[in-house]
Amino acid sequence: MNSKPTIKVQPEQTSLLAHSHIQAYLRTRHQSKLTKNDVTAVLRLSQHLRVFGLLSAVGYVNQSNEQRGEVRERTVPVWESLLGQFMAQTNPNRAELMRQVTQLAQNNSPEYIAQWRRVLTLSKHWNFWARAYAERGD
Repeated sequence: MNSKPTIKVQPEQTSLLAHSHIQAYLRTRHQSKLTKNDVTAVLRLSQHLRVFGLLSAVGYVNQSNEQRGEVRERTVPVWESLLGQFMAQTNPNRAELMRQVTQLAQNNSPEYIAQWRRVLTLSKHWNFWARAYAERGD
């Protein structure tokens, strides 16, 4: 029987990766703490990934600017940064991100599902670190 080797990812590695993603987002925004809206955006991304999937989340980021609104304006920068970093794009281009995930979904669905599972696991750590770096209202 020809089986593929299994790669186990330790929770500590995932947490460190999520931490680096949150830190990178903070650097791009020139902030030391996440705003309440940033934290909400991270939590919404996690929820969206769980319900709709990776392709849908990237599609949301890639929607035309005609889809304006306060929620979208608060959400897209966070999602674009985190999803771009997850897909190994340091300065994500929305169209390239969409192309990359669409191709993966169409041409290699088992790998797409594996990536979706990875980002779901990672999103739990994004949520943790987002809360850890949240501005306090004290």
